[in-house]
Amino acid sequence: MAGSVRIARGRRWIYTAHLWIGVIVGIQLLLWTASGLFMTSNAIEVVRGTTLRRTVAPLDLRRLGPLLPPSAVLPPEAVLATPVERAELLQMLGKPAYKLTAGERSWLVDARSGHDWVIGRAEALAIARQQVRLIPPLTATPVSDPPPLELRRPGGVWLVGDADGTHVYIGTAGEVLAVRTGLWRWFDFAWGLHILDPRGREDTHHPLLIASAALALLSVLSGFVLIWRRLRPRRRA
Repeated sequence: MAGSVRIARGRRWIYTAHLWIGVIVGIQLLLWTASGLFMTSNAIEVVRGTTLRRTVAPLDLRRLGPLLPPSAVLPPEAVLATPVERAELLQMLGKPAYKLTAGERSWLVDARSGHDWVIGRAEALAIARQQVRLIPPLTATPVSDPPPLELRRPGGVWLVGDADGTHVYIGTAGEVLAVRTGLWRWFDFAWGLHILDPRGREDTHHPLLIASAALALLSVLSGFVLIWRRLRPRRRA
């Protein structure tokens, strides 16, 4: 008789634990499933704004006239904390320029005069119009430091926005660092819910996510125990 009572209590405890763990895991599964469904329902090229990018014609060196060699535009090593690792000749708004890269820093130098080319508001607007299909009117505002959440990388100097809410981030070397549409912001929010990191939206290794996965595993295991206890043959008295 005492043994039967203990078995009944143990079974009741497993049922209760499985129920409440299931409630907690069910909420998380709802977030995982809904956010995952939303993310997989949208093509990643559309989310990233790749379909809004324009193709810029390559640089025609034959029509540029005399240009300075790369060695003539390199700054003295004494003024740089990191030496220049790369010098790339490219076209910037129809003019030749060298993109110099030293560590994580990149900047432009006019390939004809050798002067540093600082990207201003007018250049940022022109670059955005040239490389991305946008809906006017356009605005240009300086990028804050630290960078905003939707950029999440250093090197941005201008944020160009259009009437549709699309944001284009222009870097120190005149490159388009990122195109962020309204769909991208919803996608990023869903990703934050999916990994349980709605603030930073990058950490896939944190206690809350690990605990949620462990609870989901415990819910499945307790469910199997209950199924086994329900379906196992019972001995007759």
